[in-house]
Amino acid sequence: MYINDNNFGVQINANSIGEAWVSMVEAIINEGSASYDEERKRTALQNLRLKVNQQNSSDPIFEQFANKENLNHMKNLMFNKAEMFDFDVVPSFSKGAKSYYQRITEGKMFDFVIKRLSYIPESKKAVMVFPTYEDYKQVLENQKDDYLPCLVAFQTRLLKMSDDYYIQNNIFFMRSWDAFQKAPGNLLTMVMLSEKISRGLSLALGKEVKLGSLDGLITDAHIYEETIEDAKNLLKTTHTN
Repeated sequence: MYINDNNFGVQINANSIGEAWVSMVEAIINEGSASYDEERKRTALQNLRLKVNQQNSSDPIFEQFANKENLNHMKNLMFNKAEMFDFDVVPSFSKGAKSYYQRITEGKMFDFVIKRLSYIPESKKAVMVFPTYEDYKQVLENQKDDYLPCLVAFQTRLLKMSDDYYIQNNIFFMRSWDAFQKAPGNLLTMVMLSEKISRGLSLALGKEVKLGSLDGLITDAHIYEETIEDAKNLLKTTHTN
């Protein structure tokens, strides 16, 4: 479900990543404004807040309604492939930039998060930051065929519930989000990353680490004109099931 608050804009509270996706698509279609992104028409919302109360990568809505090829593309970009590519129906950048996986690997980001929180569980520094100075240089060199990660930051927080276990919450910041084509893959891979972190922390701490919420701010959530009818059909289908 979503609410549109006069002071804070659209806020989504969902029990699953699939529910969050459908609610975001619905909010953009109902509350969004027509605009252009480098001459490409879209419907968009600015400064959308999204919270998933329980992280679980096994999601029946994604299994039934999400584009499986797009999900696999995003899984590869987060966990397997070194090179970023655009699987939008109208690609906006060429291959060549480093994927999320490559940035995590080169920056030893996963190792940093596990080590930091195993030494200082209450730390607020367990943040993966994806854009680098290299991206800024490339953007300056080519303003019409550039790449800057949409997922800017991914943070892990631990809450000690007892001497036996922790709750792990994750927070993300998205500078831009293709809500129909790419959001399912982003949501799924963020939760998969959370699950990987929780397993690593459980081993490092010698205590159970249970997954809690996924909470994010998206400064621009949008659906492009080429996929708006498919997005509307998603709402019709999910609301009748």
